Amino acid sequence: MRSLRDEHGQVLVETAIAFPIQMLLTLAIMQFCLIAVAKQVVNYAAHAAARAVLVREDPDRAAAIVCSPIAGSPCVTGGPPIFVPGWGNLPRSPQSQAKTSVNVTNRLDDGDKMVAAEVTHDFELIFPFVNATPFPNWHPIWGRIVKLGGVVHKPLTQSVSIPQPWDGDLRGVRGHEVIPDVSSGAGG
Repeated sequence: MRSLRDEHGQVLVETAIAFPIQMLLTLAIMQFCLIAVAKQVVNYAAHAAARAVLVREDPDRAAAIVCSPIAGSPCVTGGPPIFVPGWGNLPRSPQSQAKTSVNVTNRLDDGDKMVAAEVTHDFELIFPFVNATPFPNWHPIWGRIVKLGGVVHKPLTQSVSIPQPWDGDLRGVRGHEVIPDVSSGAGG
């Protein structure tokens, strides 16, 4: 019959083996969740960029404003901070400007009544050991990566197409043909 003293320290050894694996798995799941949230933000940034093209505003600024909450650390800096009236300078907006790019793939008034924008944002992988990779542009779990300022980032790209809600082919016509334009004073 074996005594209990033969198993002394077994729990400590099992914990020493299982804990690092469990911790790495937990951090990877948390990073996956952050990437999923960032993909939703980048999708909305693509919508904001397409909407900005539609109303003849700057699509790069619109996407940078939306992506500023997920911009991460100041490993790279863009231009000056974006000023939002009533709020002041937008936090992390210089990083967002540097990490976010917009490609307008379908311009306004090109005849097909659609506007499309593609936004790419370099999302920072924040958890230690989860973002470590020996490869320069690829990670075994996250796929294609870029290193900005020595920090690993996952490029996230989303595209959005939205319809043009008016007939943009008619020159000199403002607003909608049924709904009068408020600024023209027309209508009843």
